[in-house]
Amino acid sequence: MIRSSLLAAAALLAATAATAGPQPAFQPDMPDKASPAPWTQAPAARPDAIRFAVIGDRTGLARPGVFEQAVKQADGLKPEFLINVGDLVEGYTADAGELAEEWGAIEKAIGEIRIPFFYVAGNHDLGNQAMLDVWRAKRGEPYYAFTYKGALFLILDTEDPPRDMSPEFAAQFHALAAQMKTDPAGTEEKLKAALAGVNAKRATGETDPAMAALESARFSQKQVDWALDTLKRHKDARWTFVLMHKPAWKLHSAEFDRIEAALGSRNYTVIAGHNHYYAHEVRNGRDYLTMGTAGAVSHQHGPGEMDHLAWITLDEGAPSISLLRLTGILDRKGESGQPLAK
Repeated sequence: MIRSSLLAAAALLAATAATAGPQPAFQPDMPDKASPAPWTQAPAARPDAIRFAVIGDRTGLARPGVFEQAVKQADGLKPEFLINVGDLVEGYTADAGELAEEWGAIEKAIGEIRIPFFYVAGNHDLGNQAMLDVWRAKRGEPYYAFTYKGALFLILDTEDPPRDMSPEFAAQFHALAAQMKTDPAGTEEKLKAALAGVNAKRATGETDPAMAALESARFSQKQVDWALDTLKRHKDARWTFVLMHKPAWKLHSAEFDRIEAALGSRNYTVIAGHNHYYAHEVRNGRDYLTMGTAGAVSHQHGPGEMDHLAWITLDEGAPSISLLRLTGILDRKGESGQPLAK
């Protein structure tokens, strides 16, 4: 008899639970149910919405602590994931000890946050074959893709194959990187005149052949074939986000032209870094973003000179994109923790 009663009670509870179903996310509890509602509309749970953040270059020539604090700030905002656009280490060395130390510091900073972090490789991360070997040992191929909630994320490698600095230029660069650790403001001030001269030459079309080679965006045939196949296999993605380090569409890359053509009429957004200066343009009717910095020295001065995150929400229609300056992301004490950010 007791057993029958228990079985009957269990059956009743199961039936009640099945009838009740999941509770709505929003449940008003009004003192007068007939009164007007003091809100414009009920908030709706949107399980298909995607909210992620993008972070810009930490290097070359990192201002100490800016990136490390930036990932903590991003973590506090709780995006579903954080993805960078390359240049995490100063690099351009084949010394195994130096590379282990540099990557160890970055991995420690990223390891302290709770949200997922996706790596994108930059020229400072893949400055030579030794650095590529380290990257592959840690993270596999620098180009890859994934889908999330029906959206495709296509990650490209603009350093395929890597190209090293000349020994003379590398020595100058490493000396500056060392100075940035102890006197970031003074070192950056010294760089202003040199950068102004470089930008003036660029504006007239004058380029140093060695620097032009370093600045190029390079894609192997293997990578191009992989990218074309990936796009074909995910032709029905609700949206496609293409991320890379160098803005290849500005660098006369025939290989990227093929990838861009394969994007065709699908909905997509392209995001890059490298130039250390934020820029937005519309190309083929789509948004193309060049991220500003997250600690790297700015290459030019103006409204795009800023340390920031991009907060991207994909819900219904095109993504919503908002830029968040690191100096404006404050904790509960009203502090950003960013004394060197711009």
